[in-house]
Amino acid sequence: MTKSTTIIFVLLFAIICKLEKPTLSILLIVFCISVGLFLFTYQSTQFDGIGFILVLSASAVSGIRWTAAQKLTQKSKFGLGNPVDVIYHTQPWMALTLLPLSFYFEIMELLTSPLLFRTQVYLPLFRTLGLFMCGALLAFGLECSEIFVVCHASSLTLAIAGIFKEVITLYLAAAINGDVSNPVNKVGLIICLTGISIHIGLKFIKSFSYRRHRLRFLHAYRWHRTSSVYEKPW
Repeated sequence: MTKSTTIIFVLLFAIICKLEKPTLSILLIVFCISVGLFLFTYQSTQFDGIGFILVLSASAVSGIRWTAAQKLTQKSKFGLGNPVDVIYHTQPWMALTLLPLSFYFEIMELLTSPLLFRTQVYLPLFRTLGLFMCGALLAFGLECSEIFVVCHASSLTLAIAGIFKEVITLYLAAAINGDVSNPVNKVGLIICLTGISIHIGLKFIKSFSYRRHRLRFLHAYRWHRTSSVYEKPW
């Protein structure tokens, strides 16, 4: 349930950085999605104080991260419009942050694993390395896709897409694994999908209106140039 606050932090920092305007439609969309996701996951897990603080902190940091990414990628003077450039400049610092934690929690299991350094045959080793490479390629593709969405749309759109992914995951868990959902969860699912649908509809309307105004401007510009060429001098 705490994960539903991510979109609120994204909107908050986007408004602070003047990337989004606090319009009534945006506030309504965020409210519907947050409340819907909260109700959809209501009573699905037990409350834990430390976990609540960690997830809430992660949601706040995620809002700062994607807002900063949008501000950097949408400014042409930084030259970071390409997702690969952004990954090249940001991932080393993220890796340096995660490596100490990874070594602390997983170094002994990694060194003593029979599938890596203690293996007696090469086939399990190659299989493990192949799984590592597949995971790395999937993570790289996901990171490029996220940065591409932030660059060409907004961090709020990315947050809504992430929530839609979580809704699909929870729905499949209920459908395949037989997780029990109460009427409150179903109402939350409807509210969350309504907010997402409103956001998609508004994006489509804005895109259609922008294209129409652009075509009108180009038509008027071409007509003005044509009329000025054939205009008789006095």
